[in-house]
Amino acid sequence: MHQIHPNARTTPVVRAAIAATTEPSSVLAKRYGVSTETIRKWRKRGPEDVQDHSSRPQHLRWRATEEKRAIVCELRRSTGFPLDDLTFTLRHFLPHLNRDAIYRILKAEGLGRLPTPPTTTPNKSTKKFKAYDLGFLHIDIMPASTAKWDMEPP
Repeated sequence: MHQIHPNARTTPVVRAAIAATTEPSSVLAKRYGVSTETIRKWRKRGPEDVQDHSSRPQHLRWRATEEKRAIVCELRRSTGFPLDDLTFTLRHFLPHLNRDAIYRILKAEGLGRLPTPPTTTPNKSTKKFKAYDLGFLHIDIMPASTAKWDMEPP
C-alpha cells in the first residue's frame, strides 16, 4: 500500500474531493493551500487515482554502449578493483561514466560484489595459539638466529 508523502498538503480524501468538484481551480487552491497546478493535476488524475506516484525516473537518459560496458566488466574481472578504484581508473578513459553508472553496469553483469578472498592457501595451514588459563600471556619471541639486528654486549 502506498503512503502519503510526508510533505504532502492534501490527503487522498481531499484529492478525491478536488477531482470531483467543479469549483474554479483558484478557489480550491486558496482553500487547500496548494497551487493551481496541483489542483489541475488531481483533477486530471480523477477521483480513482488519489495516491502519490513514484518520482523515480522510468528510464535512464543515457546508457553506456556495449563496448563501454565490456571495458568496465573486463577491467573489473582482470584487476578485481573495488568500485571506487575502478571509477578512478575508468575516469581517465571514459570521463562521462560516473560511479553510479559503473555500479549499474557491474550489477547488471553480476559483478556488483567482489568475490571473497580465500582465507588460506591450499599448501599452507594456519596454526592456532595454545589456549592458556586466565592470567597468562602468550608472547612470541623471535630466535636470535633469525634476528634482523645484531646486538653486542657492552
